[in-house]
Amino acid sequence: MGCARARPVTNAAPSASAKRCHDRARAPSWINHAAFWPFWFGVRIVLRLLFRLRVENRPKLRGGYVIAANHSSFLDPVLLGAASTRRITFLMTEVVYRSPKMHWFYRWNHAIPLATRGGNREGLREARSVLRQQRLVGIFPEGGLTRDGGLLLGSPGAVSLVLNEGLPIVPVGIVGAAAALPLGAALPRLHPVTIRFGEPIMPAQLEALSQGDRKARLQAATAYIMARIGELTGQLPRERELQAESAAVAKP
Repeated sequence: MGCARARPVTNAAPSASAKRCHDRARAPSWINHAAFWPFWFGVRIVLRLLFRLRVENRPKLRGGYVIAANHSSFLDPVLLGAASTRRITFLMTEVVYRSPKMHWFYRWNHAIPLATRGGNREGLREARSVLRQQRLVGIFPEGGLTRDGGLLLGSPGAVSLVLNEGLPIVPVGIVGAAAALPLGAALPRLHPVTIRFGEPIMPAQLEALSQGDRKARLQAATAYIMARIGELTGQLPRERELQAESAAVAKP
């Protein structure tokens, strides 16, 4: 369940739900950081040995911004976290977040769960709080894992973070992860993986894509971000595939 926004009650202790939301949005403690970085340093070494992990064009931006990547494998958050020199707070589906075996790990990493059927006002509010603390938020705009390795349609919900906060978004192409750990595979395979960071997309670029209402601007921004991710992975975005199909049908 999401974090409900309760009315203030005089002399009342905060609810457990409100406390969880606060814990996820606040900056990790120094104890958490002390354990986090050695762990991720070890993960980075393992990934380099197993998958010959290669990172291209790592961003040098300061302050808060959003990282948006394609999603074809359960390895993607681990790969992206290891490729970044800054800590990333990931948005993830609530179903995965509540996994009995991995829930502790996601909580330790301060991941923010989102419901698959929408109604994520509180989760997005937490993500905005993270960005306002000059930290990084990681999103997978497709909203779920692709089953064939191709790109899915982007979700405007996560992209709304960028338009609302006026911060840069860095597109990322993760290449090789679907082969390294295919959907349904129990064990990873020795396959090279490359993480390609694209040039930052500035808020003004997204705002200039459409002069319509908020929905039109979100759709245009989402399509543009997915197109940039497609350039990095060498794939055709699903949005452009649908446009081509529509154009072919419309021809006499």
